[in-house]
Amino acid sequence: MAMTEHEIRTTEGWVPNDATNRIFGRVRRDDFLMDLDWETAIQRFAPLPEIPGYVRSSIHGIEGGYGTPFQASAWDAVVQEIFAEYFGDEEAYRDLLADTVPIKPARVLDVACGTGESTLGWHRRYPDAHITALDVSPYMLAVAERKTRSVGLIDVRCANAESLPFADASFDVVTASLLFHELPSDVSPRVLAEMRRVVRPDGWIAVTEPFRVGAPALKPIAFPEPYLRDYLRTDWDEAFRAAGFTDVRVVDHENGWMRAGRAA
Repeated sequence: MAMTEHEIRTTEGWVPNDATNRIFGRVRRDDFLMDLDWETAIQRFAPLPEIPGYVRSSIHGIEGGYGTPFQASAWDAVVQEIFAEYFGDEEAYRDLLADTVPIKPARVLDVACGTGESTLGWHRRYPDAHITALDVSPYMLAVAERKTRSVGLIDVRCANAESLPFADASFDVVTASLLFHELPSDVSPRVLAEMRRVVRPDGWIAVTEPFRVGAPALKPIAFPEPYLRDYLRTDWDEAFRAAGFTDVRVVDHENGWMRAGRAA
C-alpha cells in the first residue's frame, strides 16, 4: 500500500497561553532524557521508514514534530504534566483503556506507541500477553525500547501505521492511544483499515483520544495540534464502522473519549 504524501504543517501564529505556562511551569528539565546517543539508538530499528510530513509537522509547537530527538527526550516529562492538568494520574488513565475490551488477548499490537507508556499499561493489565509496540518515529521508539527492554513479551518495531508489516489476523487486540488527533483526515481511515486487517475476526480495537468537541482542554488548547480540526470534524462511530468494526463501545470523559469495537 502506497503511503500518502503531506506537506509539513507549522503552527504559525500560535502563542503560549495560561494553560501552557502552568504546564511548563511544573516541568523539570532535569527529567528530560539527555543521556542517549540518539543516532546509535535508532539504528536498532533499521531499516528505518520515511517519517511522513504529518509526523514531522509542528506537533505541540515543536519544529520537526516526532521526527526529532528533542521531542522524544522531553515527551514523558511534559506529558506527565499535561495529564496532571486535564486527566489526573497518567498511569491510572493508561490502565483504563485495557478494560474496554471484553476478551483476554494473547497478542496485542500497540500502534503509535510513542515512548511506550501505553504499551506498559497493556502489559500491566495482561502480563502474559505478547505485545508488539510500533511507531514510525525511531526517536520515540528509542525511549520505548529503553523502558520496556527489561519486560518480557514486548517487541518494539519501527514502521508506518498506514502499512502495517504484519499478516492478516495476526493479533487479538489492536490499540492506539492519543494518535488520531495528530493525523490528516485522509490518513485516519487508512490506519483504521490496517488495524482491522491485522486483527483477527472477533478481535478488538481499543482507542483513546484526549479531545472531544466542547471539552475544557480546547479552551484554550495548551499546545498546538496541526490536524486537530480534521479530527474534531470526524464522526468516529462511523469511522469505526466503515473500517469493519461493530459493537462500538464509547466511554466519554471530561476532555476526550475511549472507543472499543469488535472486528466484524
